[in-house]
This record gives sequence, C-alpha cells and structure tokens, in this order.
Amino acid sequence: MERKIHLISYIVVTITVILCYTIYIGFDSNSFDKYINPVARISYDDTISDDVKLINDQINYYQDYYNVTINLIDDIKLTDSSYDIDLVNNNYIISNSLDYLGDYFKVFNKKFFNRFYENNMNGLNIYLASSIDNDYDYGKNTDIVGLFFKQDNKYIIVIDVTSNESLAKIAFHETMHAIEEYLSMNNVYFRNWNSLNPDNFNYSDSYNISFYSDVLGNNKNRNEIYFLDNYARSSAIEDRARMFEFMCLGNDFSRFPRLYEKASYLKEVIFKYFPELSYSKYIG
Repeated sequence: MERKIHLISYIVVTITVILCYTIYIGFDSNSFDKYINPVARISYDDTISDDVKLINDQINYYQDYYNVTINLIDDIKLTDSSYDIDLVNNNYIISNSLDYLGDYFKVFNKKFFNRFYENNMNGLNIYLASSIDNDYDYGKNTDIVGLFFKQDNKYIIVIDVTSNESLAKIAFHETMHAIEEYLSMNNVYFRNWNSLNPDNFNYSDSYNISFYSDVLGNNKNRNEIYFLDNYARSSAIEDRARMFEFMCLGNDFSRFPRLYEKASYLKEVIFKYFPELSYSKYIG
C-alpha cells in the first residue's frame, strides 16, 4: 500500500514537471518584453534625451555650417586664474541660448570663421557660461557678461547666457576682440584710431560711471559725440568692440559725424582683411 502511494506521488510530480516545462517552452519571452520594456524606457534619463538631441542638432548645425566649435563639456582651464567661470548645465537654458545665437550667426558666414584656423590656430570656440567673475577692480563697477582670450592655439569666447544682455550683442563684442587678435597676428593695427578721438583725450583703462559730455545721450551737439557709452571710453580695444557690436546690430551712425568716422574706419580695416563681411546685409 505504501509503495502504491509513493508511485502515485511520483506520477503526480512527474506530470507537474512536464506541464511546467511545456508551459515554459511554449511561452514567448519576446512577447513579455514587448509589454515590459516600454514602461522601463520611460525613465528620467530617457525623458531628457529629446532635449539633448535637440541641443546636439543645434550645435551640429552651427559647427557644420559655420565651422565654429560650441563647447558645453570641457571645463575652461584658464592660464589666468583670476577668472572664475561656471559653465551652463541646464538643458532648457542651453537650448534657448543656442536659439538666440541664431541672430549672431546670421551676420557671418563660414569663410569668415575659417580665417580663425589660419596661422596654426584651431578656430573660434564658444563657451556658454552661467557666470563669469574675476578679482580685478575693473570688474566691480560692471558685471562681466562676456570674455575673450587666446589659449591653446584657440580663439575662445565665453558668454554669460544668464545675463540680461542680448546674447548676440555679447557675442558680437567678443568677436571683435577675436578679430583684433587675428589682425595683430598679421601685424595689422588700427594706427589712426586715436586721431578720431577728441583732442588731448587719453583712455582711462578703467570703467567709470561719471558723466561725460562726449558720450552718446549726454550731449545734444552731435558733432561732440565720440563714444557710444562710458565703457567705450575705457580703452581703444573696448571702444572698437563696442562700435562693432552696434554695427552688427544694424545701427546707422550717419547722424553722428564723429561716430560715423569711427565706424567707417573700422569697416575699412576689417573689410580689407575680412572682405566677406562687406557683403553682410546686417552690418550697419
């Protein structure tokens, strides 16, 4: 009787194992994955992938069409440690900033940017920053919204995209500094620039908020307006960068004879070495 019970138990177990195995081999594991994977794919990392793709597409377009490097990854290792730069890490801000830079790029073309690869240089590199700080007294009277320097055989522009300034405006300004660096490497200088300033004028080499009658908006006599603002009075380089910035925004200086002379001379020198800019319909 006991052997009979064991035999029945053995048969039951065997049948159960066979049924389980039959069910297992007949089950389509791929069909299971079809229902599980879509849920698994909806994660935070994959949710932002569309933003990342959009950013990459924007960057690839600018880099391919204009031959400009837009760097969002590498930290800026400055040889001048007085500057503290934080790069942007917010995808929404990055994407919007790249959109706004469209107004900057439409003024130029690839031929213009290709010149920054001459003389063994590695082109123009644009960094998007969330802040730019330094320890100089020069920066205490005004926020630093842009920065230009040459390092590691690269022309580098840093733009604070969180500032209230127009990003295109900042980029135009810093691009003029890059143009000056390019020209100086080719032994080209604005030798007649100081002759366009008031008699006995000397740049202060510092930003000052004082009232000056030779600044636009401070004098009703248009013949006595020599500078766009106080910042332009700080140095010849900043004066030219401010002028170029306003020119790229399409400003017409014909109503202000002294500013018009500066704008004309600036274009004369720049167009000689960057003739492609003379065809830009956006430069005033």
